[in-house]
Amino acid sequence: MSFECISAKGVIGNLETKNRLVMAAMGVGIGDPSGKATDEFIRFYADRAKGGAGLIFTEIVRVNEVHGVCEYDQLSLADDSTIESFQKLADAVHEYDTKIFAQLHHPGRETHLALNPKVNQLVSSSPYPSIVAPEPTRALTAEEVEELVKDFAAAAVRAKKAGMDGVEIHAGHGYLVHQFLSGADNMRTDKYGGNAQNRRRFLMEIIAAIQKECGVDYPISVRLSSSEFLDTIGIKGGITVEQTIETAVECEKAGVAFINVSSGTHFTGNTIVEPTSYEQGWKIDLAAEICKNVAIPVGATSVIRDPEYAEHILAEGKIDYIVMGRSWLADPEWGKKAIEGRSRDIRKCLGCMYCFETAGNNIMTGGSHAFCAVNPYMGEETKYGEPSKDGNGRKVVVVGAGPAGLEAAMILAQREFDVTLVEKEDHLGGQMYLASQPPHKGKMGNFITYAAKQLKDLGVDIRLNTTATAETIRAMKPYAVFLTTGSEAIRPASIPGIQGDNVFVPADILSHKVWFSGKKVVVVGAGLTGMETAKFLQEAGNEVTDIDMADACGFGAFPLIVMDETASMAGMGIRTCPGHRLVEIRKDSVLAEDNAGIRVEFPCDIVIMSLGVKSVNRLQDELADLEHVFTIGDSQKSGQRIPQAIHPAFKAAYGLQ
Repeated sequence: MSFECISAKGVIGNLETKNRLVMAAMGVGIGDPSGKATDEFIRFYADRAKGGAGLIFTEIVRVNEVHGVCEYDQLSLADDSTIESFQKLADAVHEYDTKIFAQLHHPGRETHLALNPKVNQLVSSSPYPSIVAPEPTRALTAEEVEELVKDFAAAAVRAKKAGMDGVEIHAGHGYLVHQFLSGADNMRTDKYGGNAQNRRRFLMEIIAAIQKECGVDYPISVRLSSSEFLDTIGIKGGITVEQTIETAVECEKAGVAFINVSSGTHFTGNTIVEPTSYEQGWKIDLAAEICKNVAIPVGATSVIRDPEYAEHILAEGKIDYIVMGRSWLADPEWGKKAIEGRSRDIRKCLGCMYCFETAGNNIMTGGSHAFCAVNPYMGEETKYGEPSKDGNGRKVVVVGAGPAGLEAAMILAQREFDVTLVEKEDHLGGQMYLASQPPHKGKMGNFITYAAKQLKDLGVDIRLNTTATAETIRAMKPYAVFLTTGSEAIRPASIPGIQGDNVFVPADILSHKVWFSGKKVVVVGAGLTGMETAKFLQEAGNEVTDIDMADACGFGAFPLIVMDETASMAGMGIRTCPGHRLVEIRKDSVLAEDNAGIRVEFPCDIVIMSLGVKSVNRLQDELADLEHVFTIGDSQKSGQRIPQAIHPAFKAAYGLQ
């Protein structure tokens, strides 16, 4: 397939872009508290420019140091001290004929007082705290709003001095400008509130001020949420696509060069950074409606992962530019590979939210940055270069083809070791394969598909349906052995009835070794695996109840993932019963005890035990005399997540001497 639309040049204001691929703004925490673009930040963006991005929006750039800080390591253009570093950033990106805009931002109430120690209240359009992270909040005075308009304009001047090709005003996602635009947030009665025109006034004044200071030819992009989706959770007054169309039209009249369409607010965060269950293109029609009503170019996000889909929506004229975020984290060469027709070589995002989770872990204190589950290089570009090709044909055996084994085998083969990958099952992927089987979780298999293609191209000897033993491994006379044998389900022998022929574990179901429909099923364990198995069985036509001794489903998992899973389960009609400890398994029921000590019987035909996993690492001791043996992933410590398998495997394979 040719990708003529993706690779076509585009025009934004007085700029020409080399293609129609845009990297969205993402806070990845590679900067430092000074707000300067560090060497690591510059390399991070330069690699995406080299990899095919036609236009890059930086992460959020603060314009005010008093109450406008949103992240500890956030970029800043609030004073002149950072201009030089932004100049270096612009120069690095321009080397690859890529354009770059600074995304100007004020969080309003969607931040923390700890990040803004000069004030004792956050600011917003109205004196209402954030629903997500409530802290004392006051309404800005009209005079303060006017001063903030000047702050945005001054930041734009600094961006222009630094050689940035334009600026973007972040007017979406529930941040300050959005808080003025939204009728659900803005309860003002002065000139900045009361009707749609007044609610837009802050944004329009920022646009006008930037044009006055930078010239009308300096390109301005505005990022808008097409819809807040507040109506889906029973909140009235939120921004609708019809209102966003009106705002986009007014932006065009004001001289804005580009509309960058996203969606959501902090209270509907899953529509901003979507979990893996969201389908590619799920909201593109909202952006298409906006695109129909303006003549200036429109770009949009919509969980876009596949070049074929990106080409399709451009060809249909739904939008003018493809805007992606996490796809560029997973593979900085997404654009280059797509344009060259090598879509099977793209390391695609899983939608697992690990980048978002790790970014959030350090938002208050810094010290680390966001990580990508499937791309260990992300954020570490200055630390790791291309693997050295010094394997010299030395034999390496990798046992287990889960995510750790796949990553190790790829890196070792790139280094020109002679790699044999041994897997006891008839397929690649291990636990990742099982994770890709529940409804709407197919993207979890993206890494397996990618790795299979790379391993074939690299000439790795893959032996499926093969159980490795110490003897067979020794017979290959390996220089090194990577044990990535994973884990197996826990079956507590102390539970009466655990050995019954009506009892199974998630792997039995998700691997399709066992199949049934029209049954009453109780899943014991409501962690993510239990929840996903319950959905898999419900979709197969069973009546499923999921119980757990914890007080809530998904205990310990990332909240946005849990929110998505529980909502999905409710929509499918799955009964969930947290706070119920399993007591006994019977032939036709499960006996549990609730938190009050009351015993409850759940009638069922089938029981699925999802109580976690234990490591499988029997070969570790048997091969202890070999010099280079690495035990990685679940085989080293059970219950680890995908990045805790891939990243250590990468480091071990990359560093093997």
